[in-house]
Amino acid sequence: MQKLYLIISAGALIYLAGLDSYGLYLLIAIFWVYASFKDKLIKAAIWSIVLFMLGFAIMRLLKIASDDIPDLFYLSILLLEIMTALIGFWLLKNR
Repeated sequence: MQKLYLIISAGALIYLAGLDSYGLYLLIAIFWVYASFKDKLIKAAIWSIVLFMLGFAIMRLLKIASDDIPDLFYLSILLLEIMTALIGFWLLKNR
């Protein structure tokens, strides 16, 4: 389950960031995939996903607070980021 979580998160990050100008995101995604094959790195990789998603969620919440009502797509991305972080917490707890 944890390995699948890492691979899906990496794929989603690559899809959302694109391959054109986000080399750091691509590197992080590669780490997540690599960690899915190395048991010693799984915990660190899941923690990095949790922190990464919570960071994005906090940035979106601050933007929502400073702007008007966001569109549905923006809210759905926020919800997915929070859910991904919560799944990561759950996986860490049940490891």
